[in-house]
Amino acid sequence: MNFPEISVGLPQIIRDDEEEEMSTSVQMTGMPVCHGIAKGVARVITHLDDATNIQSGDILIVCYTDVGWTPYFPLIAGLVTELGGLLSHGAVVAREYGLPCIVNVRRATSVFKSGDYVILNGMKGTIEKMNKEEE
Repeated sequence: MNFPEISVGLPQIIRDDEEEEMSTSVQMTGMPVCHGIAKGVARVITHLDDATNIQSGDILIVCYTDVGWTPYFPLIAGLVTELGGLLSHGAVVAREYGLPCIVNVRRATSVFKSGDYVILNGMKGTIEKMNKEEE
């Protein structure tokens, strides 16, 4: 279930069928937090309970992080969050670990799927899904 970021009155649900279609090669932009480029497999996790699926070298794509996510940072190659800013938990910890990181990438957990091959560019603030031919 998705809601608009800003609403007046009662928020209206955005239905999946109302969202725009995405091509197979997708690039999304967010706020760059920590520089670097990471290439690898996307791991989309929407609940901390599923974090046990994270593999070494994954690029973690989540709604947000909090203290509970901290033990997984040594495993990942990069971080993308849908919410956050320069001082959000994920941003601060990613900088401490020197991980490429971008935050405020709206709908990233909907657009990307676990297993997608992605390139995260922490300098430009982009994450791009690569086609099989481009891998």
